[in-house]
Parts: sequence; structure tokens; C-alpha cells
Amino acid sequence: MGMLNRETREIHAKIVYYGPAGSGKTANIEFIDRKLKKEYRGELKVSQVRDGGGQYEFLPITLGSVRGYQTSIHIYTVPGGDDYAEMRRQILDGADGVVFVADLRPERHDEVLPALAELQENLASYDRSFDDVIFVMQYNRRDQADENAVEALHRRIKLNPTASFETVASTGTGVLNTLTTLSKQIISKIRQRADAEDAGVAIQPDPAPEASPAAPVATPAAIEAPPVTAPAAASDATHDAALPESGGFSVEATGAPKRSPDGAIMIPVRLIEESSGRRVELNLRVSIDGS
Repeated sequence: MGMLNRETREIHAKIVYYGPAGSGKTANIEFIDRKLKKEYRGELKVSQVRDGGGQYEFLPITLGSVRGYQTSIHIYTVPGGDDYAEMRRQILDGADGVVFVADLRPERHDEVLPALAELQENLASYDRSFDDVIFVMQYNRRDQADENAVEALHRRIKLNPTASFETVASTGTGVLNTLTTLSKQIISKIRQRADAEDAGVAIQPDPAPEASPAAPVATPAAIEAPPVTAPAAASDATHDAALPESGGFSVEATGAPKRSPDGAIMIPVRLIEESSGRRVELNLRVSIDGS
């Protein structure tokens, strides 16, 4: 699972896109690869299964500095098809978050429930459950289903994920919103777990929220990560996007306060922009009114 290293000031996490064959997992990761600027992503690697009948993808991305920690996330998809169940289980090992990509087309609904059951079984093989991963649902191919499709599928699934989104992965609609929400919540959970381990306190899993289907849940305000922004419209899909800066700054003292000749107190400080690591040395002047 995710790792926070206080010595190197690094956070590493893993996300897996899971779902039946043809649901849109590859379309998700390909859009992320196209949309993010090169400085925020590594090389998208496509691995063919030995017999040539399937494939899975891997994409490393970085969120830059999040509260002083260099943060990276490895994103995987799983191959579809009955022959690759064991490979799907292996890729799921150590996942901090799972995006389940459900195909909204009515003729594909019957494939969703077995894939969800398999996901649950695979988590159980690592002594895990939906309670201790960040589980996000995508209702994909929204443009190919009627207005009742989400509610109909949600009733059959009978799960309350951390968040859910209606998406069109082929054009990018909702893709980066999904990634943003999941990334922030994963980082929050990793930090919470690390702090609890330092304090010797056991972490209890958060209860699943009561959420309506496909209503995105607000991300934790405590995480000041430079988020991945979703495209304003499907037509933006061909343009590059950066991970925008969060506007977060930290301040640290660089020396002892001194009194200036006019009686003011001068405090040397360093202002650090967390998203870029840029630093500015300043002298903070404090005047005390004696009246």
C-alpha cells in the first residue's frame, strides 16, 4: 500500500482502474496521458499479455510537492477477459485506490456485477475489502445510454463508493475529476495512517458515505495538493493541461530575530511555494506600538 517516507519527504501511492473488458479503462489512462504535461507524467507503458489476447497499461504521474512531500502515483489498468483473472488479482496487490469503470450501455450491465464480485474476491485474497481502499465508481459511456441508466445500474450494484462520476472516457468528460478526487483522498489517508503509526494509534476504516449515484463527493479540504483539473468541455480533450498550482505556501525561520536601530524586530524567514519548491528569503519587520 501507499508509503510516506519522512526522511526523503516522499509519498508514493497506487491506483488501479478495474472493470469488465471494453468498459473504458484504457480510454481513461490514455486521456490522462494526453492531457497532463510531460513534467507531470512518465511514459505510458502498454504491456501485451503473452498470448496476445489482452493488455494492461501503466502510467506514473507526479503531483509535485504536497505540503512539503514530493508525491507520485502509479496508475494501472487491468486486462479484461476470463483468461486474465489471476493477472487482475496480481495488479490489484497494494492498491490504495480503485476506480471501477462500469459500462452504462444496457446490454453491458450484466457484465458489471460479476466484475465487481471478482474485485471484492481479489481484495479479500489480500485480507482487504472495500472499507480499506478508496473506492470510486465511474459510470462510463454516459453518451450512449438514456437518462435512467445510472439509477438502474446503481440499484443493481447496491454499493456506496467514496465518490461516483458519470463519464465519457473517450472524450475525457469526468476523467480528470475522477483522478483528482481519488488522489486527494488517497494522500489524506496515507498521511493519516502515517501519523497514527507514529502515535501508536490504530486507524479505523471510515464508514461508506450515503451518496446518491454519480454525485461527486467533495474532496478533503486538508489536502492542498495541486489538483489535476478536468477539462471544461469535451472539446478540450486534445489540449495539454498542467497540474495547476495550489497557491499553498509554507514559511520557516532562517535565523534568530534581531532588533533594528529604530526599535523594530527583524525576523529572517524563508517563503516556500509548495507546488514548485521555489524559495524566497525575506526579512519580516515587526513594529510594536507601545501606546
